Amino acid sequence: MAYLGIGCGVLLAVVFGWSTASRLRSRRAFGEFAGSLTPLVRRTGAVAVLLTVVEALVPPLLLVAPAWGFGLATGLLAVLAAGVLLVVRRRLDVRCRCFGNGSARLGVRHVVRNLLLFLVAGTGLLAALSAGAAPPVDGPGVLLSAGAAAILATFVVHLDDLVELWA
Repeated sequence: MAYLGIGCGVLLAVVFGWSTASRLRSRRAFGEFAGSLTPLVRRTGAVAVLLTVVEALVPPLLLVAPAWGFGLATGLLAVLAAGVLLVVRRRLDVRCRCFGNGSARLGVRHVVRNLLLFLVAGTGLLAALSAGAAPPVDGPGVLLSAGAAAILATFVVHLDDLVELWA
């Protein structure tokens, strides 16, 4: 269970770290993200700042207080999945700004992606809560689970690019 928790933590840390970095790389990138929230909320600037701060907290929390990090990620992913689902159900033309200035419209695949990440966060939370009973971990196992998670996170981050490539 410890390796599963490590893998879940690395996957989420990479995804949330990448998302945060993509928004904070420039004023324009952050403005585009805030603008994408316009159909859903009134105070887009405040909500954009709040979402970015919460996302930025996830990776360090996963490192120093895994249960708190997984809990925060689980809650945030539930909110994000609900927001994307609302966009899809209302058939709004909102571009995915999850990992930068993407051109893909938010759609069902984004809802599914967020729900799968929600499951990863929930699994990580269960692993973190049962960590006291876990056997010790070894270096190769940690590297294998962390490496596999980093590769999987790269696929998550570039989902829209991969869909566009194969479409």
